[in-house]
Amino acid sequence: MAGGKSKIEFFGTSEILKRLEAAGANVEQACVDALRASVAAPKAEMLDFIRAHKLTGQTEDSFVEEIRQEGNKIYLELGFSIRRGGIAALFLNLGTPKIAPTWFIDNAVDHNIDAIKKAQLDALQEAFRGLM
Repeated sequence: MAGGKSKIEFFGTSEILKRLEAAGANVEQACVDALRASVAAPKAEMLDFIRAHKLTGQTEDSFVEEIRQEGNKIYLELGFSIRRGGIAALFLNLGTPKIAPTWFIDNAVDHNIDAIKKAQLDALQEAFRGLM
């Protein structure tokens, strides 16, 4: 992924997850659903930024969104794959000796933190409704 990674932690969600588990829900699936729901706003902002700098479309096509699990943690990686042609995103995000950094990847997360949190909490609440 270009531009490093942003990390988001929401406090209080562990209590919700414990309640979901106690109610018999599939907690892993609820977490995956919550992550998928939270992608829309930062993804749109990142892609809008890249489209404004479009030359070939290769950078936009390199956008990746991947959910993976390691142990009891589930991660969402969102960004541009250098291997798939996203090197321009790296330069736009971090800058070069002649170009100032834009930090558009981190900013996409920072600008949308409330929408991300709401989407995740809504998805977890939907998991509760699914049990009824």
